[in-house]
Amino acid sequence: MATKTSAPPAWRNLMEEWRETLIAAGLSTETVKCRQYKLTHIASLLDASPNDVTTEQIIHTCAMQDWRPETRKAYRATIVSFFRWLQSSGHRADDPSAKLPSIRKPQPHPHPCPDVSISRALRSARGIDAIMLRLAAECGLRRGEIARVKSDDLVRDARGWMLIVRGKGDKQRLVPLPDDLADSIAAAHGWLLPGRWSGHVEESYVGKHLSRLLPNGYGAHSLRHRFATTVYADTSDLLVVSRLLGHASTETTERYVAMPDGRLHDAVAGVAIH
Repeated sequence: MATKTSAPPAWRNLMEEWRETLIAAGLSTETVKCRQYKLTHIASLLDASPNDVTTEQIIHTCAMQDWRPETRKAYRATIVSFFRWLQSSGHRADDPSAKLPSIRKPQPHPHPCPDVSISRALRSARGIDAIMLRLAAECGLRRGEIARVKSDDLVRDARGWMLIVRGKGDKQRLVPLPDDLADSIAAAHGWLLPGRWSGHVEESYVGKHLSRLLPNGYGAHSLRHRFATTVYADTSDLLVVSRLLGHASTETTERYVAMPDGRLHDAVAGVAIH
């Protein structure tokens, strides 16, 4: 059986054509790599060529995997993307993914990292680690966005420094920066986090470094939750938080904002019947 890193021979040429369509559609390098990995994995589990795979085989194979709901949802999206392309490109007459069951993904509660833990992490962080930590906690950047920070993306308006953040799907947004963070980025004269050979580091590099600094149970995304929760507490404006996070919808942003326990108690304090 093929491994996760090597697709079965019958899949390889078709997967390469499909990968090129993802690139042509403007998907980020990280997204393309992630989808290619997932399709390679699922192809190694299916005992059939892509032209012979049935809906029942896909359902059975996915049902046998011990995946979390978000992982299951991501695999389904990749499978649908590939087989929909396979049919539309004329390689196959039907689409076996068309009748796959939808995935119910539970909505997680916001999980902001406590400020006391972030302060402790900052005291122990050195150099670039402290900058990565602040870009996540004070500016709300994702791991991949931190990896792609470049000195050329600094701009200044009447109020101060702004950073052009390149988010998912290469969508861009402007995020205000503290002066000292802007100075650190400008001093890089290129990529803030250059890769070993060229370009910039992988987002996994950022995630590992931040996870090592934070207590167990908290990672890079919990810093983004902290940013969202703090900005909302200061502004009560979900649209502003959504724009700063780079979300397409405020419904997504709502999952990032933790309501302080005190606000909940205050909200029901007056409803008791005396």
